[in-house]
Amino acid sequence: MEIDWKLAAPIAGIIIAIITLFLKRHEITSLKHKKISDRLASSIQYFEKYYERGQTNQLVLDRAAQDLAKSPNVDHNLANKLIELHQNYLINFDRMIFLFDDGIQYISYKKGQALNLSKDLLIKPFLYLSPTPRRYVFMAGYFIFAFFGGMLFLVVINSTGIQAVINVAFLVISLAFIALALLCLVLEDRLKNASDFIKELKEADEKYKAMERPRTIILLSGNNKKF
Repeated sequence: MEIDWKLAAPIAGIIIAIITLFLKRHEITSLKHKKISDRLASSIQYFEKYYERGQTNQLVLDRAAQDLAKSPNVDHNLANKLIELHQNYLINFDRMIFLFDDGIQYISYKKGQALNLSKDLLIKPFLYLSPTPRRYVFMAGYFIFAFFGGMLFLVVINSTGIQAVINVAFLVISLAFIALALLCLVLEDRLKNASDFIKELKEADEKYKAMERPRTIILLSGNNKKF
């Protein structure tokens, strides 16, 4: 049986593009990580005025933490926990903020007077599925929608003698499938980031608790207080 290379080559190209995009998905989605300006100024101000709770209003503390992290999702307690772990080289503060922000739609964070990692930070439940099976569902959805979308698009560009209305309909359906594929890709990446955030934070906290002499926080004030 002879191979029709005019048809086989575009199909192979579509399959390669689908696989390549899937393998590069984390690199591509990480490009949206926003630039952070004035990091040093925000950090100095936070440690001088807001790291200690004192009598400062909780709203002010949370806004200061959000300014430090350049994130609207964190609060004072979470920021301090991340700073504490970063100080002991157990996590990277900026990376954890990125993971938290990107996966926030899948993270259940119960804010309160104190932070209990085992109870206050969890992956939002969905049909009793853990994050890994849910990610596999998104991955499967990506490949299915991308394949059918690509095939329909190939039919449209290679069609002859087909009514324009049918071609338009196929094109719209193809673009809808491709959009769903990209949505699955984005949701899988966000779920992975949410899962990584909680896993890495809890692992770092366990290591911190096991440390005999953790590094202290030195405040940038005239009193040089340590915590």
